[in-house]
Amino acid sequence: MTLSFLRKSQLYFIFSFLGAIIAGTLLLKLPWVTHSGGTLEWLDALFISTSAVCVTGLVTVTTSGFNLTGQLIIIALIQIGALGIMTLTASIIVLMGRKMNYSNTMILSSLSDSFPLKSVDSLLRTILFYSIVIEFAGFVLLTYGFLLDGRFDFGHSCYHAFFHAVSAFCNAGFSTFDTSLIGMSAFIKIVISLLIILGGLGVYVIYDLSHLSHKHFLRIHTRLVLITSLLLIVFGAFSFKILEHQSNSPISWLDAYFQSVTARTAGFNTVAMLESELHPGTIIILIAFMLIGASPGGTGGGMKTTTAALVFISLYNTFKGNTKVLIFKREILQNNVLKAFTIMFSFIAVSVVAATWLTATDSASLESAFFEVASALGTVGLSLGISAKATAAGKFILICCMFVGRIGPFTMFLFLLGREKASRLEYPEERVILG
Repeated sequence: MTLSFLRKSQLYFIFSFLGAIIAGTLLLKLPWVTHSGGTLEWLDALFISTSAVCVTGLVTVTTSGFNLTGQLIIIALIQIGALGIMTLTASIIVLMGRKMNYSNTMILSSLSDSFPLKSVDSLLRTILFYSIVIEFAGFVLLTYGFLLDGRFDFGHSCYHAFFHAVSAFCNAGFSTFDTSLIGMSAFIKIVISLLIILGGLGVYVIYDLSHLSHKHFLRIHTRLVLITSLLLIVFGAFSFKILEHQSNSPISWLDAYFQSVTARTAGFNTVAMLESELHPGTIIILIAFMLIGASPGGTGGGMKTTTAALVFISLYNTFKGNTKVLIFKREILQNNVLKAFTIMFSFIAVSVVAATWLTATDSASLESAFFEVASALGTVGLSLGISAKATAAGKFILICCMFVGRIGPFTMFLFLLGREKASRLEYPEERVILG
């Protein structure tokens, strides 16, 4: 029963996103959807639809070039993709908790023990309420920010605020401006960065925080996500500031902070993303951040912060000589650690293969190809320019990467869980020489 449910969950998860992508492609090809660049090709429509549903932000044609109908379709696809991932993963996790025996439920403890297994409704209400409140607050603040900018009237300020509030909270990175957020005020950058962070934390963390009391302590999952996210933001901000200080065009502390936030999930940029202007060290860190991505149950993609954290913690424990993975006076299940290493290795392997093929199809440098593939796999949206001028084969590679990056970690998690076999046999232990 459990195995059958897991398989159905995988298929439902995958085909729900495929259906949304196909529907989005057809909508973008409707006669009343126009683009200033001319007729939208089917492959470009598929690319934009995949990017929107997978909340990536990579584009082959400019978002600003679409008429109002086209832009509204894109923002609707972004909202569907973001809420879809949150509601689907949360619902499946809760239902899995119901259908599994005690030992298998413990495997999910890092996720499901933060939620009421008695009711899916409570969890879904939290997701919807949280999303609506944060997006509305972002809309109000951004409307004020665009009005202060002085370049937009009230109507245009409201529209730009609406589009960017949804895009930022959903970690999509789509912008109505061709230069993204370059030249925008500090207020707008701060509001959008906060929306990105709140969208990327994940509903598991939000639910846990909303039920915090003197009788309820934060779960290990929540503490791990919050600490990892904070460390990555701080490390990224300091690294970008120091590295780019050595370049021809130093960046401010605010831009360094913003790029550190957006690199893992969103794809907005406040500095020019040119390979010739960015320090090689900055590009390497950006690639690593993009592959890590957001947190489980959030609106972003990637291998997830908890995956990277568990790998690092297990390495730390190994160097300390511990035979068990320990954190916060708790032992992490060995299955969780093995899955973390499996997901990380899979992401790295896919990025290597995809980048290699991209260098062949589009004659891109290895650095640029890795950057673009990492952006697609992490559903980030930052680009060094390959997507906009990619060949048909290159676009198809990036489409596959966006889709895998969006559904990959959770689908792989379900697959690995379904492959678990309880063995009653115990075999003799033997060591393998590693060095």
